[in-house]
Amino acid sequence: MSDATVHTDWQGVILSLLMPAVIVTAMVYVAVEPQWSDSDDWLIGVFVLLPLEFARIIVLRILRDAYGDYRSPWHAVKFFVLSVAILVVIILLVTVLELGVHGTIEALANPRIWRLMLPAALVVVVDGAIALYFFNGNARVESARLDAAADDAEDWFTLAVTRLPFVVAAIYAALLYMRLELGVTVPSWVPEPDRDGFREMCLLYVAFYFAGKGVVLAHVHSAHFHRSGRRLLGAGWVRFVLGEKSGRYVDAAKSERRSAEKRRGALQANDAQSPGSGD
Repeated sequence: MSDATVHTDWQGVILSLLMPAVIVTAMVYVAVEPQWSDSDDWLIGVFVLLPLEFARIIVLRILRDAYGDYRSPWHAVKFFVLSVAILVVIILLVTVLELGVHGTIEALANPRIWRLMLPAALVVVVDGAIALYFFNGNARVESARLDAAADDAEDWFTLAVTRLPFVVAAIYAALLYMRLELGVTVPSWVPEPDRDGFREMCLLYVAFYFAGKGVVLAHVHSAHFHRSGRRLLGAGWVRFVLGEKSGRYVDAAKSERRSAEKRRGALQANDAQSPGSGD
């Protein structure tokens, strides 16, 4: 397969970016607009987003396995729904272990939790089931794409939660020091260190997270991925930033090379069967 025959699937890229673009636009709009009330529901929503996003990564892996073992539409949908049901049971068990039975009942009785989590969960499940039922492409290729997307989504989530906030906080602190102590002119869009400024920064950071997530999900439809099978965040520096130990770093690098070869094999086998696919 020559590089000239490999093209970016722009339809896939646009569809991958569509939902993140809507979320980013909404988050930026809400962040820059004055708060309508003194309610802190937005902060609860940000914290609820963490387990939802982690669950979404697991759902991507479930979808990868469903396409990898694809036999028929109904078989794939049943596999997916049953796996999600098992995931829900596991989450409930973990919640009981963490909060206790009484705390879990109180959490489940909170209508705000249901308003924040249920619609998003239903969208994920219904979207996955519909995609599986009406799928008519190459299941191995879709499984390879989802394999890379799930790994990249997990790494991006980990970076966004455990590493990048400290970088953002350090930059913000430096800008405030320059403005307040040194009298240096700082752009007016840098938020003030007050309650409204904290809200604005949090929502803008959420927008930044979804923008990055859109990029890593869209990458699996790119010509680069099609040629190499390599995911966007599979480079060694990502493992270094995530703080993996030297022994695990070597093992992770070997595992990623094997995964990339496996994905590339699935993509090239599909090209051999259908010359010109992805144009």
